[in-house]
Amino acid sequence: MAHQNDVPRLYLLNRRFSRRGVSQVIAALLLIAIAVAAAVLLYVFAIGLLGSLASSGGQQTKQQVIMEAYSFSGSALTISVRNVGAATVDMSGADYFLNGVSASPNNGCMLTLTISGSCTTTLTVTTTNLSSGAGYPLKIITPEGGVFSYSVIYGGSG
Repeated sequence: MAHQNDVPRLYLLNRRFSRRGVSQVIAALLLIAIAVAAAVLLYVFAIGLLGSLASSGGQQTKQQVIMEAYSFSGSALTISVRNVGAATVDMSGADYFLNGVSASPNNGCMLTLTISGSCTTTLTVTTTNLSSGAGYPLKIITPEGGVFSYSVIYGGSG
């Protein structure tokens, strides 16, 4: 009569093996195969990403514009920006967004910023419900695809 705790035995070349032991070996081999496959996929992804960045020549970093100063009160936001990158920046076709809402420039910065060039513009703010002392995101998007993000505080200047 067989006991409940008996484990079925596997015989191979006149040696007795437990089926439990064979399944543990197979499980370990499967885990190793999965780890190797994941490492290969990660390697291929990393090489592809690095290759695409190297072939583009780093163009995404050529345009660099900093905000030097701003004044934000009422419905007007006046900003001064400077081109500190290695390429000219077309500010005449740039889009301005304050807190996700489009803001239109009234004057200034309707030119191409040369390297080390600066300009000042006043934006008409149509966003309502602005709280004094609260920070709001300002984004400038150039026609070439450059995106510049800043934070401005309503009722303040920096």
